[in-house]
Amino acid sequence: MTAPDVRLDHPPASEPALDDGGSASPCPCVSTAAGPCISPLRVSGRRPGPHSGRSPDRAASRRGSAPDHAAPRSDPDPELTAARVIADRLLRGAFEVIDRRRAPASLRAGVSPAVLGMIASLSTAEVPGRAAGVAVLRTVHVRRGARGHLEVFGSYSRGERRFAVAAQLSRRTPAGSPWIVTSLRLS
Repeated sequence: MTAPDVRLDHPPASEPALDDGGSASPCPCVSTAAGPCISPLRVSGRRPGPHSGRSPDRAASRRGSAPDHAAPRSDPDPELTAARVIADRLLRGAFEVIDRRRAPASLRAGVSPAVLGMIASLSTAEVPGRAAGVAVLRTVHVRRGARGHLEVFGSYSRGERRFAVAAQLSRRTPAGSPWIVTSLRLS
């Protein structure tokens, strides 16, 4: 499908002059004896491909029905959903400890001793970016990893800067939370 040709007699009055000092002719193209401008200006038409360039219908999403072009979503794994809630809570707690807003002992039930020691030492050291503001967790994603572990990855921000966070959740013995943070990486 091709875009239709549109003819304009003169450019809009809001357009700047064509040269910096003199007056511009009313139309940048050459006039003919038959009439004013004959140079067609093309208007962007629909681009070929699966995406039309428009955003999804947000109004339909708010009404509860998905847009026509949305693929049906499968139900999320309830175990991953529960692990994401746990990871979110533990990462927020870790950032609060690092920013000296919470005591390290408050994380003892959800992190391994090695990770707790690392978080405690970060709370007493000078952390790059701390002057930019407190750490705010932005996104958290969870997926299955090797040997029954879950991989957690996401982002956090300090002021205007964005940083990455990654962790590993491992199964815990029956006591307490079903998952424990056994590895943590901040960048």
